[in-house]
Amino acid sequence: MSVFVSVINPGDKARFGEDSTFLVFKNAEAVARRLGVELVVGGDVLRIGDFEARWAGGRLVVGDFSAEVDVEQWEAFVSLVLSYFVGVGRPPDGAALRDILFAVGVSTG
Repeated sequence: MSVFVSVINPGDKARFGEDSTFLVFKNAEAVARRLGVELVVGGDVLRIGDFEARWAGGRLVVGDFSAEVDVEQWEAFVSLVLSYFVGVGRPPDGAALRDILFAVGVSTG
């Protein structure tokens, strides 16, 4: 299954006042509670159950994968992962994770 995602430039969101990040977090919290899954979203860590992504020293780290990203890419990654979780009920893996990484401008191979 391939997931199509789109990213809105964070600068555009600020300019037009359309930042829905809060709603994504709120919905993800509700899904996590319903499923009984631990959800941690904090500055440099995103954890959904066994899925963990970190932003360390300007690098996005997911499992054995690591790539240099800036803060806007990290924030977009977190939002897209949470959106995926809300829609599908589980964190992304495989093709879905590659699609999300591609959407934030990260090459996986």
